[in-house]
Amino acid sequence: MEHKRSKTSPYKGEWRPFFRKLPWLLLIPVFYGLTWLAQKYPDMTEKLYSSSVYPYISRALGYASSLTKSVSVAECLVLALVIALLVLIAVHVIKLISGRLRFARFMSFIMGLCVFASFMFALFYIYWGFNYMRPSLYQRMDLSIEKRPVEELNALCIKLASSAGEARAQLKEDENGVFTFEAGYKKEFSKIPAAYRLLSADQPIFSGTVYPAKGVRLSEGMSYGGISGIYIPYTAEANVNIDQPPLLIAASAAHETAHYLGVAREDEANFVSYLACTYSLDASVRYSGTMLALINSANQLYKCDKQLYDTLVSEYYSEAMLRDIADYNKYWDTYEGPIEEAVDNMNDTYLKFNKQEDGVNSYGMMVDLLLAYYAS
Repeated sequence: MEHKRSKTSPYKGEWRPFFRKLPWLLLIPVFYGLTWLAQKYPDMTEKLYSSSVYPYISRALGYASSLTKSVSVAECLVLALVIALLVLIAVHVIKLISGRLRFARFMSFIMGLCVFASFMFALFYIYWGFNYMRPSLYQRMDLSIEKRPVEELNALCIKLASSAGEARAQLKEDENGVFTFEAGYKKEFSKIPAAYRLLSADQPIFSGTVYPAKGVRLSEGMSYGGISGIYIPYTAEANVNIDQPPLLIAASAAHETAHYLGVAREDEANFVSYLACTYSLDASVRYSGTMLALINSANQLYKCDKQLYDTLVSEYYSEAMLRDIADYNKYWDTYEGPIEEAVDNMNDTYLKFNKQEDGVNSYGMMVDLLLAYYAS
């Protein structure tokens, strides 16, 4: 008996690659569920991840990225990735429109991009993100966060302003009478690891090898987004906007370095930045960190009691400090606009997604940490 062979369609199974990739998207709900568990059991997160697994991850990634010295591996990778994605998407779209690419193959390509995003989402938490769910810093430092009278806040501001003025008197100025570095930002960044070593001698929870921050070549682009620095978990690098005025560059470097040590929350990183800078033997680093703390604290004082704030500025801010603040504000004012607003909204969403319920407003918590620290 003769059997007729059925004809095989050249497009049979063309959707198979698409559906094979589909299960990998489960990484997103799986890791989101893990973050929920990590938030619900912060002590478990501390024990199983932040104080055990994470230090090895950060040490390995940090050492690898430090081999490029002052060149940001993250910046190079991001630029390469953006260019590669734009080229790949353009090529696939052109092929689809011209009929040289089947729709199923195009969708398989799109699914591949989604799978890549899923892996990056998972790696974010594996490499660093679970630190958002560890116990709060005030608990790990045994500090008491409580409502304090405005007089106590005013006393803190006076203390910070006096310390800042003392450090500022030792520093170099440019032709406009504004604080500037003696030897450039790279030299400034190199002072931060030493400050952290001194801090860890008194506060062992901040111990660990850290590497100098790296300046971003496309820093002006960061300024348009209102970004002074960013920590990249995939390469364990502290990246700093070097286009901004010198006033808070060292504090920004110390802030991003705090992220390397597993201090994920922004308000806590600001507080640790201040602590580390105050331990520095260099006046410019101490000044930058103290001004970061003073600006945050004085802003809160202004909201609580404008008269006390006016007295603080008139009696305790030196003329040099006021010039530095004016120069800093003038710089950032020029970059205000829709791009900054859009980035700010994205950052707010990101912070809330990672359990910082106050979003961008959570930065104010730094003042509570400062008050608790000096009250202890």
